[in-house]
Amino acid sequence: MDHLLPSFYQRVQERRDGVGACVVNATPGSFYGRLFPNNYIHFFQSSYSLHWLSQTPEELIKGAKPLNKGNIYITTTSSPIVFKAYLEQFQRDFSFFLKSRSDELKVGGIMVLTFQGREKAHEITHPLVVIGMLLKDMILEGLVEETKLDSFNLPIYFPTMEEVREVIEAEGSFTLQTLKTFKLGWDANLQDEVNGSLLDSKIRGEFIAKSIRVVFEPILTVEFGNEIMDELFSRFATKISQLIEFEALEYTNLVMSMGKA
Repeated sequence: MDHLLPSFYQRVQERRDGVGACVVNATPGSFYGRLFPNNYIHFFQSSYSLHWLSQTPEELIKGAKPLNKGNIYITTTSSPIVFKAYLEQFQRDFSFFLKSRSDELKVGGIMVLTFQGREKAHEITHPLVVIGMLLKDMILEGLVEETKLDSFNLPIYFPTMEEVREVIEAEGSFTLQTLKTFKLGWDANLQDEVNGSLLDSKIRGEFIAKSIRVVFEPILTVEFGNEIMDELFSRFATKISQLIEFEALEYTNLVMSMGKA
C-alpha cells in the first residue's frame, strides 16, 4: 500500500474544502485485541475484515475424526455441530472486538462496520462452497489427498443479521443505530459492458476466479500445495462461467453503525 500514499496525499492537498492534516499510521497487532490507548479514538471504520475469524474453531481440529469431512467451510450438508462451532467462534471474536474498540473510543465515539454475511440461518452461497466441490473432484482424480481436505477448515464465518445483533446487544458496549444488508455481485467490480456489448460468462468467470484467487490462494497453498493452484482456479473459472448463466451470484453484505454506550 505504500506506493499508493503519494497519490493519496496529493489528492488531499488538491481538495479545497478545508480538509485538515491527514496522517497515515500502521499499527501492528490483531484487531481481535487492543490496538490503541483508552479513550483515544473518535471514529472507527472496518471494511470487509470481521468475517475472518481469529482461528479455526478448535472443535473442528482437535478430534481424531473430521467433523466437516469433505468441506473447507460450512455447507448445507454440514452437521449442526459444525454450524455451532463456527457460530460460537464468531461470537467470541466479535465480542472481544467490540470490547476492545469500546475501550479505545472516546465517549460519544462512533463505529461503522461492513463485512460479508448471509440472509438465512442455513443459507450458504459463496465461492468457498464451489472451491470445496472442486477439491473433492480433484481427490477422485488423485490430484489432492483426501486427508488434507478433511482436516482443513477456513477460519471464516458469514453471520446473519440476527446473529450480529445478538452479539452487540449481549456484549453491551455499544448502542446499535443502523443494521442493514445489501447485495453485490461476485463480479461487482467488473464493468458490465465493453464497447457497448455485454460481457460473456467466460470473461465474468475468469474475473471472479482471479479476485477469489488473490484472497484465498495463500492460505490454500499452505494446505494443498502450490502445484495444484493453477488447475484449481482454472476449474473454478469454468464452473463459475456455467453457474452465472443460470443464477445471480451475489454476496450478502452487512453494514452497521453504532455508538459507544
